[in-house]
Amino acid sequence: MQTRPKGLAVLQGRCPQCRVGKLFKYPTHKLSKFTEINEHCPSCGVKFEREPRFFDGAMYISYALSVGLFLVSAFLIYQLFHPVSETVYMVAIISEVILLYPLMFRFSRIFYLYIFGGLKFGGNKK
Repeated sequence: MQTRPKGLAVLQGRCPQCRVGKLFKYPTHKLSKFTEINEHCPSCGVKFEREPRFFDGAMYISYALSVGLFLVSAFLIYQLFHPVSETVYMVAIISEVILLYPLMFRFSRIFYLYIFGGLKFGGNKK
């Protein structure tokens, strides 16, 4: 099997060490279970949660992603529809929060694991 590129592995939510095993147990559209993460990689067996409450730090990445998204949205609304009321901005941002929450949650955890997880591609098993 060919090695999956790192960017593709991140987008698909794969293990940072083997880039094969899935990080999350269920697909994003299964809203009642989209937050459930595998404890270990189904492929190489590495433990994802490096220490208790490891993924709490992902909230900072989620915050940064959210602020970036909101700024881009506000800029686009301003450029395309100016002048508009503050209500338009609020509706757009609240809609984004509701619709994109599952993706933001997942990608913040994926990015956090890749950046701070200490796992290297092809590194030590378990």
